[in-house]
Amino acid sequence: MDDLIHVERGHSVLMGDGTRLVTDVYHPQGDGPWPALVFRVRGSLSAGFITHVLMLNPILAVERGYAVVIQQVRGRGLSEGEWDPFFNEGSDGADCVRWVLDQPWCDGRIGTYGTAYSAVSALQLVAQGFDEVKACTVLGTNANPYDNWIYTSDCFELGWNVYWAYMLGIESIGRLECSDDERARSRSDLSQAIIDLPDVVRRLPVDRHPELRNGVSPCYGDWLEHSSYDGYWDSINILKKAPQISAPILSIVGWHDNFLKSHFDLYRQITSVGAEPGRSNHRMVVGPWEHASYVNPFSTSSNGVWEFGLEASSGVGFSGSLVLDWMDRWVKEETSVEASGVRYWQMGENCWNEVDVWPPVGVEISWYLSSEGGDAAVRNEGELALEAPDSQFADTFDYDPVDPTPTVGGKILMPFIQLAGVYDQSSVEQRSDVTCYTSLVLTEPVAVSGPVKCVLWVSTSAVDTDFTAKLLDVEPDGIVANLADGIVRLSRAFPNDPVGPGTIRKVEIDLWDLGHTFLPGHQIRLEVASANFPRFDRNLNVTSNSGFLSLDDAVVATQTIYHDEDRPSRLVLSVAAH
Repeated sequence: MDDLIHVERGHSVLMGDGTRLVTDVYHPQGDGPWPALVFRVRGSLSAGFITHVLMLNPILAVERGYAVVIQQVRGRGLSEGEWDPFFNEGSDGADCVRWVLDQPWCDGRIGTYGTAYSAVSALQLVAQGFDEVKACTVLGTNANPYDNWIYTSDCFELGWNVYWAYMLGIESIGRLECSDDERARSRSDLSQAIIDLPDVVRRLPVDRHPELRNGVSPCYGDWLEHSSYDGYWDSINILKKAPQISAPILSIVGWHDNFLKSHFDLYRQITSVGAEPGRSNHRMVVGPWEHASYVNPFSTSSNGVWEFGLEASSGVGFSGSLVLDWMDRWVKEETSVEASGVRYWQMGENCWNEVDVWPPVGVEISWYLSSEGGDAAVRNEGELALEAPDSQFADTFDYDPVDPTPTVGGKILMPFIQLAGVYDQSSVEQRSDVTCYTSLVLTEPVAVSGPVKCVLWVSTSAVDTDFTAKLLDVEPDGIVANLADGIVRLSRAFPNDPVGPGTIRKVEIDLWDLGHTFLPGHQIRLEVASANFPRFDRNLNVTSNSGFLSLDDAVVATQTIYHDEDRPSRLVLSVAAH
C-alpha cells in the first residue's frame, strides 16, 4: 500500500483572513498531476475515522487516480479560528480550492463531497462558482439550515439540536478559556447530560442548559434567538444561491433521514433555477434508510421493524462507490453513469425505481376524514374515505403540554433519546390526545410517489397551539408502521392574524415526499395530535414563544377537527400512474 499512496499530514493552509486550517493530502505516488477531491470535515482527521466511518475511504479514491484533500473546518480540532456553524464554509472552502489549484499535484479539476455537516461545506463551496469545481456529492444534509436542520415548519427541532449542541461542546472542551479544573467539570457535566438526554430535553425554558457555560456551544443560544427566518439565516441559505451552482450534484438520502425534506428542496431548486450543466444533470438517490445507516461501516438493509433485503443495503462501501462513479463521470469525464433523474426505493413493493423527474407522472388523490364526532376518532373510530362527507359532528381532544404526545421513531436524529425509522405506533394511538382515521382494507395497491400533505380545518381553546399529522400503514398482522409526519404551529402559520380561541382555521401540514406502496390487505391511517415530543419543542398553548416559559405557565387546550361538506379535512397523496 505504501508504494501506491503518499500521505501528507498537517498542512497549515492560510485563509483570506489569516486563519490557518489543518489539511491532510492523500495522493498516488509520483508527481502527478491528478484531479483532486475536496472533503471539508468538522470531525477528526484520524486515519481510522476518515477511512472507516465517513462516506468515502480516501485510499479507494487514490487507487482510482485522485488526490484527496481533507481539511478540518475553522474552529474544530487543530484548525485555528472560532467555530460558528454554517457561516464560514463558503469563503473558507473557496480559499481551500485556491490552495489546491496552486499545488503541482493538482491538474486543475476538482470535485467535492460530504455527509451531514461536511456536505453543507461542500454545497457552500459549489455555490462559490468555481469553474474548476466539476462535481459534488452530498449525503444526508441540508441546504437551508433554518428549515429542516434547526427548525422545521417554524418549530424547533429540540431533540436533535440539544444533542448536537452538547456534542459540539464535548468536541470544543480543549478550546475553553478557563482553568483546568473548570474544563474538567464542564467535560463531566456535558458527558453526564448526554447520558441523561431523555430528561434534559424536557427542561423548560428550552434555553435552560447550564452545561453550555464558559462559551460552550454559543450557537445554541443564537438559534433560539433567531426563531424566525431572518437575515441571520438568509445569508447561509444555499437554496438562494442555486443560480450560481453549475456543478452537477449527486444527492443521496433516506426516506427516514431527518434531512429528507432538504434534499427534495435542493432537487427542486437546482432543477428549476440552477446553472448548467448542473441544472440538467442533478441526480438523487433515495433509499429506505435513516440518517446513520449509510455511513455505517457495515452494510445494513433494515430500518426499525422493517427489513428491506440486500438490494437496499447501504453503508460506506455503497456510498463510496456512488461518489467515485459520479466523480469519474463529471471530474474525469470517463464514465457514462446515469447523469440525472431520481433513483428511489419504493417501500411496500421493496424495489428500486428510476424516473427522469420527480415526482413521477401521477395524480393527487384525497382521502377525506370522517367520524361520528366527539371522541370517536380518539377511540380509533375515525374513517378515511374517497368521498367527502356531508354534514358531520367535529372531533375533539385535549392536549396537555405536561404530558405531550411522544415521538416514536420517524425522521429523527436523536441519539441517546430515540431511535429513528419505522416502529409500531400502537402505543401512541392508545392515548387520549391522538385521533385516528383509517381506510377500509385495501383491495388494490396504492403507490404513493411524491409529496404528501394533510389539509385540516381546526380550532383551539388556546391562544396558540400545534397540530401534527402522521401517515401510517396498518399491516394485516396489526403493526401500525409510521411513514411520514409533519407539524404546524398556528401562530407561525398566521403571523399577522392572531388565532384566538375558537377561531376556525384551514391549515396545511407538509408530510414531505414519500415512496411507499400500500399493499392489498393493508389500510391507510392518519393520526392527528398536537405534539411530537421531543422531536419538536412542545407548545405550551399560551404564546408563540412559549418555549421560553416554564411548565407552570402551560394550559390544557381543547382541540377541534372539522370534517364536513364546507370544511373537507383530508389527506392528500401523490399516487404514481404505474
